[in-house]
Amino acid sequence: MYVRGNRRDFDELNITGWSWKHMEPYFLRYEGLQDLDLLPASSILFHNTTGTMKIEFFEQSNNPWHSKLINGYEALNFPRNPDVNGVSQIGVSQIIGYTYRNERMSTARGYLGRDDVKRKLKVAKYTRCTGVIIDDDNVARGITVVHGPSNATLRLYASREVILSAGALVTPQLLMLSGIGPADHLNEMGIPVRVDLPVGNNMTDHALVSVFIKVEDKLNLLKGIEKNSSLASMLLTRGGSIGVTDVVSFVNTLCYDFDKRQLIGNSSECELPTTQYIHLYADKDFITIGGPELKIRMGLDDSVVNQLREINKKYAIITVWAVVLQPKSSGTVRLANVDPLQPPAIFLNYLSDDRDMEEMLRSIRITEQLTETPAFKAAGASLVRLELESCPSNSRDSTAYWRCYARHLTYSTFHSMGTSALGRVLDTRLRVRGVARLRVADAGALPRLPRGNTAAVVIALGERLADFLLKDNIN
Repeated sequence: MYVRGNRRDFDELNITGWSWKHMEPYFLRYEGLQDLDLLPASSILFHNTTGTMKIEFFEQSNNPWHSKLINGYEALNFPRNPDVNGVSQIGVSQIIGYTYRNERMSTARGYLGRDDVKRKLKVAKYTRCTGVIIDDDNVARGITVVHGPSNATLRLYASREVILSAGALVTPQLLMLSGIGPADHLNEMGIPVRVDLPVGNNMTDHALVSVFIKVEDKLNLLKGIEKNSSLASMLLTRGGSIGVTDVVSFVNTLCYDFDKRQLIGNSSECELPTTQYIHLYADKDFITIGGPELKIRMGLDDSVVNQLREINKKYAIITVWAVVLQPKSSGTVRLANVDPLQPPAIFLNYLSDDRDMEEMLRSIRITEQLTETPAFKAAGASLVRLELESCPSNSRDSTAYWRCYARHLTYSTFHSMGTSALGRVLDTRLRVRGVARLRVADAGALPRLPRGNTAAVVIALGERLADFLLKDNIN
């Protein structure tokens, strides 16, 4: 999903040179929007059509729930928003995605596939970075890697700078293995401290809660698909059962009137979304085919999968993922040991701040009222109350049940950020403080999550780094 977040996400960083005014050109530089003619005239100023990353609307779905979802949100006074990257982010929208001619538009396709890049770039396959080579003057000189099936150790030297881009979970591991990080933790691991920095701290992620709606539907989208087909082959069938995932809603749940059952917009704060809704449609018997994959991808245990499978024998299921956009909870990344081939120790700390739980509860209540809108009532829609250990499913205290439910059905969007952040670990040009010739360019460099999917801002960060490198190395 191509979502830049809210403009205030950048202005509120309060970091010199990183406001929306400074970041917008980098979003526009790489954007190659194919569908500008499908957006209102007010969107023209917010988009570019010539960038290397071609993006467009997803192929039109043949699933009637595509429009029913939109109608349901509109019944709750969610505005129909044609462009969440335009004038406003609030409302229900058909989202633009990283797709071009109905195929994934990855950064490999957008950047590495270019002829000018192929002529210059050298990529070492089967090679893993294990640390940064830093001399006695705290100057980064290169990296250590292991290569090939035998994990042969190599030292690779840089003629100018070293750039770490291993992501918000592994970049802090590499920094700490190289002696850059919290001094007490490095001492505990027996690693000589080169620079005492809060590497691995303040990790935030977009946690979501999965809510399931059962609906009486007879779409027969699985007709013709063999019952023993793998989920992978089914998902590769164009259209079909994933045809509502491009319907997305953004809402500030504090601006929703639960008594009047409608979204209100009576202040500027109401323009700042706190929850993002993402949807998935599963026709009857979908889970019979895809249950094992569902268990793996969503981390669901056998009890939950079995309950959903039984429901899915009679009903279609709409999954609503409510994503907490500005979580107050944060975690850490630390070294589990000094072996660079082992994963780091990741402490997520989801819902450790009760404000995140309250946000989830408000989002679930809105979803419950969504099921009572005309489009949903016509299909006999109702929320699925799963039987979960320790959760009082038959209790009259609905809030207690959903509070317990949320702690069972919370899941990651894999949007981790902030572990080597600007202003804490990096200076305003993405250089690691206290070490020369070393920069970080990945999601860990961003101090806080955007209000939306993270891909767009991470690609913009890469474009920004390219400018820093060119300008700083001009001589």
